[in-house]
Amino acid sequence: MQIDPQFISLSTKTRTPIHRDDPLHYGSNIEIDIIYGEEQKTIGIARAFEVRMDQIVNDGEWSLIDVFDNHSSDLSGLYEELFEDDELNPAIADELMDYGNVVLIKSIVLMPEYRGQGLGGLLALAIAERFSERDIVALKPWPMNAGDPDCIAGGLLPPALSDLQQKAVASKLRKGYMKAGFKPFFRGSDHLFLTHFDRPSVSDMI
Repeated sequence: MQIDPQFISLSTKTRTPIHRDDPLHYGSNIEIDIIYGEEQKTIGIARAFEVRMDQIVNDGEWSLIDVFDNHSSDLSGLYEELFEDDELNPAIADELMDYGNVVLIKSIVLMPEYRGQGLGGLLALAIAERFSERDIVALKPWPMNAGDPDCIAGGLLPPALSDLQQKAVASKLRKGYMKAGFKPFFRGSDHLFLTHFDRPSVSDMI
């Protein structure tokens, strides 16, 4: 079903642990309903993780690697690209000076009838705009598969894809995300990043 992007909105729910005696306290799990039209129909679900870098620094209780590694393998992989020994990777330090928090968009899944319309980049940018312009927002341009162990619950499953299909979809996703302003920081990076430099807006893309 063809849809008009200007009638898409997002509804966000954030879950943050409250116990400061655990490194998980500094990471929030964010669930996002993708809503369309005057009927406010939910047409998809997205997930993101936010690492509160300001709290980590101010509290001084845990190292960055403790926080990222204890949260998930997704954030652990992101840490390896952004940091070395809890300091910004020298190759990207100039690009990221004066940054805020770190956000990883884990997944964006639409209902089957709304897929294939090139909405990925626009939705990722709309999610990024929920956070501060100073935040580093990252994502991995690789489609989830119905066989993935951490598929979104609630009946909204991504399609079952062969390895060849995943690669073809990943190529399209990468182009869409880069059109929205996401980019790799270095050759061979698994992630694409959006920073406050040269960031487009959703209204620019609609």
